[in-house]
Amino acid sequence: MLSKAEARELGTRRWDAPPDEVFDATWLTLTARGYTVEDADRVAGTLVTKRGPHTWDVDVAAVGTEQRVEVTPRHQGTRAELSALLDDLEVGTRALLRAWGELPEWKYDGRKNVVRIEGFAVSPPREWEWLDYDISRRLVTVQQLRARTGLNPTLLIEVDRRRPDSRLRASLQRAAGLTLGARQRLVLPDELDESKDGAELHGTMGVLDGTVPREVTWHAYEAVLGAVEVRLVMVCPLAAEVPCRRLWSAAMTGVLQR
Repeated sequence: MLSKAEARELGTRRWDAPPDEVFDATWLTLTARGYTVEDADRVAGTLVTKRGPHTWDVDVAAVGTEQRVEVTPRHQGTRAELSALLDDLEVGTRALLRAWGELPEWKYDGRKNVVRIEGFAVSPPREWEWLDYDISRRLVTVQQLRARTGLNPTLLIEVDRRRPDSRLRASLQRAAGLTLGARQRLVLPDELDESKDGAELHGTMGVLDGTVPREVTWHAYEAVLGAVEVRLVMVCPLAAEVPCRRLWSAAMTGVLQR
């Protein structure tokens, strides 16, 4: 059996990567290997994970330019047991960090009206006038009009590294702000009123543009592709709910995932 000092020494790994990426890679690797995360504190960099009757504390902390990951069993564990866990953690974390350093970029085929990365493609509304990339080419904004002011239905097409928690809310906020030409940062309701249709989500919501109430209708889709995830979010003014749903259905019909 290992003493706590021996377990701490054996259970320490270091990674040269951003702290949030190391934290998420550790979390995702553990859950992929059958561990349950009972508690997580991203600010403190701590996880409490469990498999069967046993519990481990995981601590992620910056040491210089590196991130130190320390795994400590709460039970009286053996060297073989801890080594097996650490081997799994090493392999999974390394693979995720490597993949996240080379995230794919969207490419647009104007002849076929398709936005694609390897393994995924979507056709934005052909009737809409504006399609623009952010500087990373991992976020594509498609809008009905080229105008920068006034109401403007918006579709966001995003590829991002995988995360333990959904980024959908942030995407909705961004898309709603563009749709409404928001003058201030939008405030979304605490709870989203949504319906689910397979992998798709649909809803309406009231938001605050400063102190001004506005209403929108929205549709969303999330898919995991190995180490990355794809999000599609369409937001329209509530008055355009019917045409918005039609355009969303047409875009989803053209989704290719393999």
